[in-house]
Amino acid sequence: MKRSYLTPLSIYVVVIFLITLTRIFFPDFSFAIAALILFSTPFLLTDRMSGLKWDPGGLLIGVIVSIVILPTYILLDLLLTGATINVDRISAILIALQLFFVALPEEVFFRGYLQEKLGNDLKGVVFVSVFFALGHFFTLCVASGFIGGICTQSVLTFFPSLVMGYLYVRTGTLWGSIIFHFLSNLVYISTQ
Repeated sequence: MKRSYLTPLSIYVVVIFLITLTRIFFPDFSFAIAALILFSTPFLLTDRMSGLKWDPGGLLIGVIVSIVILPTYILLDLLLTGATINVDRISAILIALQLFFVALPEEVFFRGYLQEKLGNDLKGVVFVSVFFALGHFFTLCVASGFIGGICTQSVLTFFPSLVMGYLYVRTGTLWGSIIFHFLSNLVYISTQ
């Protein structure tokens, strides 16, 4: 049976469009609205969300992959850009926001919904990673009017998205992807 890509791609376009509009017209609330849209859309459109079933093994794999990959990112960032590590940027509120309003809803939408619909395989991982990077570009750069570094960095989200997609394929749970996403964001914030 041939898989239909039209519906999930249409949903993706609508979701990114809605988030872009909220960033333009409701910038003070866009963070919370985006999280709500990303998290609730898959539940409104599917009869199951199997990727959120608790799986400590998947979580552990996400932690191990983070321990292996993220120090390399830090080292490259420090060497190539001259960035410094500033853990003072990390607070309890930022940790909660990054976990519950960024990593969790983005993984539920991009991996739990979109990757499931486009194919939970290598091709699906690559396609969803392209859409992940484009979504960041439109919502951060186009909607907010940012130019320069943040736009380049938003496109570079393609690469960690490949890891998050692979973690979902490998474990069958979103928890590894969520923890890698969360820790990647904290590392990124602390090196800017």
